[in-house]
Amino acid sequence: MKYLSASIKGYGKYVAITFLFIILIWSCEKKSQLPEDMVAQVNDHYLLKEQLDYSIPAGLNKDVALALRKDIIAKWVSTDVLYQAALAEGFKLSPKYSFFVEQYRKALLVQDYLEQKLGGNYKISPTEINDYYRDHQKEFIRTQDEVHLIHLLLEQRDNAIFKEIGQTKDLLTIVKKYYFDQKSTRERPNGDLGYVALNDLPAIFVRTLKRLKIGAISRPIKTDQGYHFLQLLDWQKKGTVRDLQLVKNDILIRLRQEHFQEEKEKLLKEEKAKAQIQTYLSKIQD
Repeated sequence: MKYLSASIKGYGKYVAITFLFIILIWSCEKKSQLPEDMVAQVNDHYLLKEQLDYSIPAGLNKDVALALRKDIIAKWVSTDVLYQAALAEGFKLSPKYSFFVEQYRKALLVQDYLEQKLGGNYKISPTEINDYYRDHQKEFIRTQDEVHLIHLLLEQRDNAIFKEIGQTKDLLTIVKKYYFDQKSTRERPNGDLGYVALNDLPAIFVRTLKRLKIGAISRPIKTDQGYHFLQLLDWQKKGTVRDLQLVKNDILIRLRQEHFQEEKEKLLKEEKAKAQIQTYLSKIQD
């Protein structure tokens, strides 16, 4: 479904890089005794929880982080199955892909060097955050209607739970009471979805939400997945500005990246001044 994929879209590039690192390095690990913190296994290759968490950015919503972990595990399993098949047939990296691996190894080393050399744990004051929010208001304007939702999917009809939902005013308590949040996946998210663009929701959800008052819980919405319940916590119209609390973490990330980039450029300039650098652009002319 689109309504959760939008929540993690911003982390796609980050995850792609770290996931490749997992495949290149950890797929080759073999030990006679299986570790207790193993979260996935393909024959004698395994993935540890600590290694998995390298790919999870800090500050993610709990439900989003869980769905992202499940997605990464599924990709790791699929990749390792094919990786082992390639090894069994005697495949080796071609010169082309060996070059790419070496360039990627260099990029990882540079990233590690910069993180340790420059730190990155920059202290951002509340004044900086407020000033950035004030000066970049246009960046936080909603381009379409957004709704803040609690979502619950029941694959099978359960009259007892249906009755309990009908009597509660807090759908999230039901989600947590029966551990439905732990069953959340990227395609079938349960729990607090945060603010979701209305156009990213299925049409049947949109029709239901338009009839709900703020705070109300919908009647069961039957689809081929099962029975959905929605609680509408808020509705913000297109053109409104997202509150500071909603974008504070995003601003923190941006400001830290700006500080990091400034320090990186300064360091690069210093190191270039020490190095002997020459390019031969005439050799790449057509």
